[in-house]
Amino acid sequence: MSARKKALVGMASAALFLGFSGTASAGSYNGVCESSGGGEVCLYRLANYSGGLYDTLYSKSNYSGSTYYGTSTLIDNTMSSVKNMDPDTLVYFYQYSGYTGALTAIPPGEHINQVPNENTASSHCFGSNSACPN
Repeated sequence: MSARKKALVGMASAALFLGFSGTASAGSYNGVCESSGGGEVCLYRLANYSGGLYDTLYSKSNYSGSTYYGTSTLIDNTMSSVKNMDPDTLVYFYQYSGYTGALTAIPPGEHINQVPNENTASSHCFGSNSACPN
């Protein structure tokens, strides 16, 4: 292989690596509520978006064992406020794990300071997920 081809392959490999690592580092469970990568759902322990943050890009069928970022506080049945950072997708919150016991839906881009029936969510599902009952 010529030196030029080797250089091009090396640059392509580096770009591919950087692209993957950049995508993986932005978003889910990094302690920042953001809308990059299609949008996140951000759960907070207390009203007024405080007291701990859980941020995720994905539907979560069960919060059991998950904690607020940088803490040992479990999120299952403890959230009081939520932000749906996805500009296009409705997020459903369920009272029980496995998307059961429907609780409430948060429209795209909405923030709810006092979640109805607060402290009772055990799972959430983005409306675009075909496994999400709605």
